[in-house]
Amino acid sequence: MSYRVELAVLSEQKQFCRFGLTIHNLSDKDLTDWRLQFIIDRFILPDSFTHGEVVQIGSFCTVQPDVDCLAANQHYYCEFSINTAPLRFYTDGFKDALIVADGGENKYPVTLTPIALASPFRERSELAQAKPSELALIPKPNHIEVQDGYFSLTHSSQITLQASLAEKAATWLQQELTQLYDFTAPAIGQSDIVYRNNPTLDEGEYQLTVNSSGARLESGSRSGFVHASATLIQLIQVDEQHNLSIPYLKIIDRPRFKYRGMMLDCARHFHSLEMVKRLINQLAHYKFNTFHWHLTDDEGWRIEIKSLPELTSIGAYRGTQTALEPQYSHLADVYGGYYSQEEIKEVIAYAEERGINVIPEIDIPGHCRAAIKSLPDLLADPEDRSQYRSIQHYNDNVLSPALPGTYLFLDKVLEEVAELFPSTWVHIGADEVPDGVWLESPACQALMKQEGYQSAKELQGHLLRYAEKKLRSLGKRMVGWEEAQHGDKVSKDTVIYSWLSEEAALNCAKQGFDVILQPGQSTYLDMTQDYSPEEPGVDWAAVIPLENAYRYEPLAQVPEHDPIRKRILGIQCALWSEIVTTQSRMDYMIFPRLTAMAEACWTEKPARDWEDYLSRLKSHLALLDKQEIEYRQPWK
Repeated sequence: MSYRVELAVLSEQKQFCRFGLTIHNLSDKDLTDWRLQFIIDRFILPDSFTHGEVVQIGSFCTVQPDVDCLAANQHYYCEFSINTAPLRFYTDGFKDALIVADGGENKYPVTLTPIALASPFRERSELAQAKPSELALIPKPNHIEVQDGYFSLTHSSQITLQASLAEKAATWLQQELTQLYDFTAPAIGQSDIVYRNNPTLDEGEYQLTVNSSGARLESGSRSGFVHASATLIQLIQVDEQHNLSIPYLKIIDRPRFKYRGMMLDCARHFHSLEMVKRLINQLAHYKFNTFHWHLTDDEGWRIEIKSLPELTSIGAYRGTQTALEPQYSHLADVYGGYYSQEEIKEVIAYAEERGINVIPEIDIPGHCRAAIKSLPDLLADPEDRSQYRSIQHYNDNVLSPALPGTYLFLDKVLEEVAELFPSTWVHIGADEVPDGVWLESPACQALMKQEGYQSAKELQGHLLRYAEKKLRSLGKRMVGWEEAQHGDKVSKDTVIYSWLSEEAALNCAKQGFDVILQPGQSTYLDMTQDYSPEEPGVDWAAVIPLENAYRYEPLAQVPEHDPIRKRILGIQCALWSEIVTTQSRMDYMIFPRLTAMAEACWTEKPARDWEDYLSRLKSHLALLDKQEIEYRQPWK
């Protein structure tokens, strides 16, 4: 440990904090011509910085100190301020740091001391002890009748198809039985697990009967057979001699919401193909039917576009010597990655086998820094002098609605995305376009005058309307975050994903939009799971312990027979990945909260019960262990 950085909160108010930063040179050599680089996701007020200067691009900060030499066994100290709510967690501090010395010739790793918080949370969330349930079914079926007795699976037990719609579900069941229980059904044997067609059942609905004859899985849809298989997997019990049995019962089950989704952000940090497929398989276990794939953002472009190869050759990687600066991690390395179109096809096929639709997201017109830096000749407006700062601290991340290159870019990207993804929906983002954008662009001002627009929001609507028409010509329906309806230019055919609040969702529904509920206060899995300062995550929307996640009741204040409910198509949870860099961290943030969200999506309100869920979860953890999921222990 030659160099150490300490960060301390000196004072804090409701939206203002003062920090002290100390750099220790613990080596026996002087540092000369040096500077400090570090990652922090809050915006440092430049004029507040003492004993030097700071330059910040996104989360990447460079400190040029006012002393050229930091002597051996000495330290450097500075202070700065941030307009931020009080910090409560250690992950609110520096994410990474690096010392660059000798005019950039040498780079030295730095040890980060956990931030000294002024007022960490004092409260903690604790779960009541729960008695393990015999049936560890999550989400809870909407109708279940349990009888006495168990059916034993033996080496002669065979999976039999009497419905062509069940072919992929049966294949998936066999794969999971082999993976989890080392059980392989023989080519010839007794038909103990039977898939049978039942055309009276609606999409996603299934019936499962287990008796002395075996297990009968009935549905009228491919998705229903997958859901029946997921239930069967959870019902299997293993004794000490590794014998498998299933309790006698009858389940009649159907989804509460048509849309049950999860979004994964692969732009802030790149998640391998194996990680993505692993998550999709887990979603199938809990009867989700949609995987929303966030593929582009300021920090990375993750989807191959063959007609614009620069998007991945440049935009998929970041580092101190690349077009994109480091963000969130990996200061000393070039970091990144992307999915080839062949890999994306592989993911789509994998998800389709598990009854899951993959919706791609190409985020426009904000969150486009990776694209703009990749294609500056096409997407950068050199005459634009607009002053703005995005929520992630960029001033150069918004597409211009007045550049011909913007529309050429959209045409090429959307055409390849539409051909690649079978999904009838394509998500175009549309969120967090900052105030001040386009106001000092002669081209944008001319476009506003030409069209008679009175505000920049109408320029955003202008661009999104173009995207909507383009997607419609490609046979797709545009969906976007709730800001997609800003500027009042897109049609009511656009589906709105509401992330700010349920109130915002209802406002959109009242305007005539179909809506997906994704309120950050209840469904964001990157939020911390407890109040302990050691807990990883962020808390700008809320702290979401397991109980809070489970008790999320969609539209709780809206009467059951209010026609506005028909506009609410379903629920989605999300994992944003600013601080999710490994499989272990992903598991920890997702589980077991995903199981709680699954029940909000699937199980009807009268059947939902917190204490009952805890009992089922207590037994269900064994299945997570079998899958080697590194979940957060609910009963620490």
